[in-house]
Amino acid sequence: MKRIRLLSLPDPRIDRADPQYDAAVVDYRTLVEAALRVPLDRQNGATIAEMRKSMRVLDALDCSENGILELEDADWQVLKDKVEKMPWAMVDRRILEFCDDVMEATDAPKAELAAASNSHA
Repeated sequence: MKRIRLLSLPDPRIDRADPQYDAAVVDYRTLVEAALRVPLDRQNGATIAEMRKSMRVLDALDCSENGILELEDADWQVLKDKVEKMPWAMVDRRILEFCDDVMEATDAPKAELAAASNSHA
């Protein structure tokens, strides 16, 4: 089982009072959905098997509670493959953070791992 915290990361360059603030937030839920909807082979499209695998992850996203996406290892591999092949529309550290969180997912969300290691220090 892999768990990924579904974060929303604001753009640090934009003040909260700015009308563009909400539009500039990078939302993990949105990124997961976007990555899963793009076929691995963009020229030929998605196979039925790929669609079924992607839908399993989208269903898990719909069922996620407490802001944590829980995936069986096979479903995590689907998400990981999709994120690796996703043609991102911009270069942004927050997207890299999302990609790293997906690629390095474990049975405990990243934020919980950091809290646990800080409590042992």
